[in-house]
Amino acid sequence: MRRELLAGLSTFFTVAYIILLYPNFLSAGGVDFGSALTATILTIVISTLFLALYSDFPAVLVPGLSVGPFLVYSVILKQGASWQTALGIVFWAGIAIFLLTIFKVRQKILLHLPATIKSAAIAGIGLFLICVGLKNLGFPHEHVFNIPIAISLFGLILFFILHYFGVSSAFLVTILACWLAAFPFGLAKLDGIVSLPSSLSPTFLKLHFSLGFEWMGTLLTVILIALFDTSASLTVLSKLAHKLDDRGRIKEIDKILIPDGLGSALAGILGTGTLSFALESSAGIKAGGRHKWTALTAAAACLIGLFFHPVISSIPLFATTPAILAIGIFMALEIKSIHWKSMTESIPALITLFTIPIAFSIYRGFAFGFVSYALIKGLKGEWREVHPVCWALAIIFAAHLSWGLATGHL
Repeated sequence: MRRELLAGLSTFFTVAYIILLYPNFLSAGGVDFGSALTATILTIVISTLFLALYSDFPAVLVPGLSVGPFLVYSVILKQGASWQTALGIVFWAGIAIFLLTIFKVRQKILLHLPATIKSAAIAGIGLFLICVGLKNLGFPHEHVFNIPIAISLFGLILFFILHYFGVSSAFLVTILACWLAAFPFGLAKLDGIVSLPSSLSPTFLKLHFSLGFEWMGTLLTVILIALFDTSASLTVLSKLAHKLDDRGRIKEIDKILIPDGLGSALAGILGTGTLSFALESSAGIKAGGRHKWTALTAAAACLIGLFFHPVISSIPLFATTPAILAIGIFMALEIKSIHWKSMTESIPALITLFTIPIAFSIYRGFAFGFVSYALIKGLKGEWREVHPVCWALAIIFAAHLSWGLATGHL
C-alpha cells in the first residue's frame, strides 16, 4: 500500500501542471478562469475515481492538451464559435466515444486507422501547439524581445535541462520557476494562497446541446483527436503497468476505455475539455504503482488543488508557454515515424502535417489527409490497402469539405 501511495504522489506532481495550464487555454476562449479551474479539477477527480474503481488501472484521466488548443484557437477564436458551442462539442464527443466503446467500434477504428496519417496528425498537432505557444508570446506581431519572452525562453531551456536529467516533475517545476521569475519585474502577483473553490455556475450546464450541421466536421475531428490521444498513451501505460496479455493486447480494455468517454461528457457539462489518459502517469507506474490506489491517491491530491485558486490564478500565461512549446516539440518528433519512401504514404502525410499549422486548423489537416490518402491509394490501384473504416472517414470528410466550400462555412 505504501508503494502505491508514493506512486500516486509521483503521478500527481507530474500531471499537476495541467491543472495550471488548461484553465489558461479556456480563459483565452472567453471561459471564466475560476470556473474552468474548478471544472477541470472536478472532472479529473471524478473520472479518475471511476477509472480506478471500475478498472483498477493506475493512471489519471486529464483534459487532453491536443483538444483544448484546437477548440480555443481554431474553433472559438478562428471559426467564431461560442465557448458554449465548444462545450457542446465536447459533450457529444464524449457520448460518441462512449457508444463507440460499448459497441466495440472504437477498438476497430484504433486498429485500422492508417499509421502514416496517425503519425502525421500527431506531428501536425505538435506544430499547431508550437504556433499556439508562439502566438501567446506575441509572434509574429511582437517584434520586441521583451521580459515575458525572455522568461519563457529561460523556462524552455530549464525544462529540457530537467528533462535530460530525468526530473519527473519537470513541467511543474518549469511553470513555477517562470512564475517566480516574473515577480521581480512586476509581471505576477499573489493575492492569497488558500480559498474556497471558485463557483462552477459560469460554465455548469451552459453548453449548447444542439449543434448545427456546420459543426459536425469539428465534432468528428475532436473524436479523432481523442481517439489518437487515447491510443498512444494507453498503449504505453499498459505496457509499463504489465497490463498486456501474451499477444500484446491490453487486458480488460473495455473496462479501461469506458471512463474516458463518460468523463468527457461530464467535462462538457462542467466546463472543460475531452479527456485522455495522462502519459505523465508513467511516473507513478515506474515508481511501482500497479493498481487503483495509485490513481486514487493522485485524484485525492488533485482535489486539494481546488482550494489553491489564488495561487493558480496568479500564474501568467507566458509562464505556462514553455510547457506548451515543449509538448509541441515532443509531438512534432513523431514525424520520424512516417513512411517517407512510399509516395502513397508520404504525400497524404505531408498534406496532413503542413495543413494543420498553415491553416491553423486540425480539422482541415485531418480532412485533407484522409481524403488524399484514400484518393492516392485508389489512383495507384492500392485501394484494397485502405480499410473500410478509412474509406468511410474519407467519404465523410469529402462530403463535409464539399458542403463547406459550397456554403462558405469551411
